[in-house]
Amino acid sequence: MYLHSMKLWNWRKFAEDQNGECGIEIEFNNGLNVIVGENDSGKTAIIDAIKTVLSTNNQDVNWVTEQDFYEGSTNMKIECIFRCLSQREEAFFYEWLTIASEKTELRVTMEAEIYEDINKQKKIKKTVKAGAENLESGMEDIVRQLLSVTYLKPLRDAAAELSPGKRSRIAQVVKNLSDFAEDSPDQKKIIDSFANAFDELKTVLNEPVLSKIGSTVEHFFEDNNKKEPEIRSKEMSFVEILRKLELNLGEVGTGLGSSNLLFMAVELLLLSEAEVGPKVALIEEVEAHIHPQAQLRVIKHFEKHTKDTGMQYIFTSHSPVLASSISLESIIFVYNKQAYPMKKGYTKLDKADYEFLERFLDATKANMFFAQGVIFVEGDAENLLLPAISEVIGRPLHRYGVSIINVGNLAFKRYTSIFLRSDENKLLNFPVSIITDLDLKPIEYFDEPCYFKINGDLNRKIAGLYEYNEINNELEKIYVRGKDLISKSKTLYSDKIKKELSGEELKNKLKEIGTQISELLKNLEPHFDEYREKTEVEVKERYFNNVEKTRVFISKPWTLEHSIALSSLSDDFENILLECHYNQENNRFNQKDEWNELEQNSRATDVYRFLLEKEVSKAVVAQQFAKYLLDNKARLKEVLLTDPSLKHLINAIYHVTGGDGGAN
Repeated sequence: MYLHSMKLWNWRKFAEDQNGECGIEIEFNNGLNVIVGENDSGKTAIIDAIKTVLSTNNQDVNWVTEQDFYEGSTNMKIECIFRCLSQREEAFFYEWLTIASEKTELRVTMEAEIYEDINKQKKIKKTVKAGAENLESGMEDIVRQLLSVTYLKPLRDAAAELSPGKRSRIAQVVKNLSDFAEDSPDQKKIIDSFANAFDELKTVLNEPVLSKIGSTVEHFFEDNNKKEPEIRSKEMSFVEILRKLELNLGEVGTGLGSSNLLFMAVELLLLSEAEVGPKVALIEEVEAHIHPQAQLRVIKHFEKHTKDTGMQYIFTSHSPVLASSISLESIIFVYNKQAYPMKKGYTKLDKADYEFLERFLDATKANMFFAQGVIFVEGDAENLLLPAISEVIGRPLHRYGVSIINVGNLAFKRYTSIFLRSDENKLLNFPVSIITDLDLKPIEYFDEPCYFKINGDLNRKIAGLYEYNEINNELEKIYVRGKDLISKSKTLYSDKIKKELSGEELKNKLKEIGTQISELLKNLEPHFDEYREKTEVEVKERYFNNVEKTRVFISKPWTLEHSIALSSLSDDFENILLECHYNQENNRFNQKDEWNELEQNSRATDVYRFLLEKEVSKAVVAQQFAKYLLDNKARLKEVLLTDPSLKHLINAIYHVTGGDGGAN
């Protein structure tokens, strides 16, 4: 059996809905679960709720206090549902089962209320029951204890727990192992071995200790009342013997991280012994005191172990290393007081997306699971510039809990679908800004006809060049360059010519047709704006613009650097670009002089062409430009907020930081 789900009513920050529905419902995997989310999202509250209902194997006292009630409420409720019970478990929990045609489940609830006793003192009444809804009955402690979970708290003093003494955890674990059950051969062997060892100790101590003590004691008593000292072994129980033991890694001064790993292994040893009841381990901040490489080893062990043993792990974590190294299907994202499983069927990711993210979701990208908003970008320049821009306009991203995720390519769809839910009744509405570009070279870039539109009349003329009488409507659209049209027309219309001609003759014929098509294009007007609008619609649709809280913000028409070169900051950007490329001042002056001869659009295009053709590092230019922005914050704030060429960047920042601004 495993813990399938849990519901909370008025438990800490999770209030009951106005219609009486639970404040949060969490559905768990039958295996590995890693609960992630920003600080104070409710991860610990979820773990504590499980502990409070089911109790823990180490017999910690899990009191319900006034602070556990949602502010202003006097009643709370927690419900746990177990599924996949074995036949033996079904028999043991039979009177509390909920039996349906397709499944059997065990429903356990805890209800608590604050009341005033006869002395007007506030008290808390807590009841734990099990059974189908409205048919619950109490459970005896002996039965409830079989539902206990193993709990490992964060920042524990593992070394102390593994040391000898009355509170020795190793003693508690070992005595509960089936190998050392009451009157078992192994337990009897340990007790006998301890007694024999003590008898040998008596022999060793006799001459150096007892004989010397005896000679002194002889003088303390009367001659007719002689006393002889004797060392006797106190009859010790099995548990008392175990309390003398210490578990370590065989070295002096074991660190906190290593002690924690050893302590985890001890606790999980006991959990694996259970035959009836859930094998559930709760581990808070599993990464505590463990360096990244050890974190990877630990989580990979748990992934494999849960498959091999059927144990269920429920972790909380703040570690992007862990979040990036496990299957996305194991992650439960807590956001805005709701829990969102990331497994298949719950997001809009398809199978190929999961496979892609298994390979490429690294620690830097896994930061998104610990943020209040995310900006996806496709390159280093945006990654470097956005924090500086947000700082200048008074919206520093780190103050708003926003992460920038550099996907390094155009794989936005694979990442942003993580936050889009398949269930329209439980939308995540997580703020996501996608900053991309249309990547359309402006008209000024070309020295040939561009962005021309082929209509029916031109289509017939082109088909005629290939000796075709019928036209294919597929040719009728806007093309960026002549060679794009020639290539498309060749695909649609060259079959007849290819059957009649071959070799050099065919090559010359196709070249002649290409020249004729180029002549047809010479006087065509560019339809750049129409092509740009169509492309923009396609990009926004592809990346789920306006689905839940995902918004797409576009550098138009070309790239981020081209937009900056078009803006009122163009002069400063040009200076930085030239300083990054030229060491000599006269070279910078000459190039700047050339640009001064151009009108604004042509100038911006030439500046970006210079960056590309001279192979100037975009990252270096962005880094220097970001420094310039931060060094001139007071002067540049209003410039950034009002410049139309940079509007999409400002809107993207405002969208994820909760201010005004929307899709441009």
